[in-house]
Amino acid sequence: MRKIENQLIDRTLEFWQARSSQTLTREDAREIIENVTGFFQILQKWEVADQPTATHKRPFEEEV
Repeated sequence: MRKIENQLIDRTLEFWQARSSQTLTREDAREIIENVTGFFQILQKWEVADQPTATHKRPFEEEV
């Protein structure tokens, strides 16, 4: 597992370093991974929350 984690950090660092004018550290790469993961988790929660259920319809939603 550590090998995969280290590879992910290395690839993240390589990707973002090419796009940054500042020198990034492995800790910066770890934070980037954490932030991107959190962002997509929030998007997923919003998507689930936005799904209509049998007892809950969104306003102005027509029955099909």
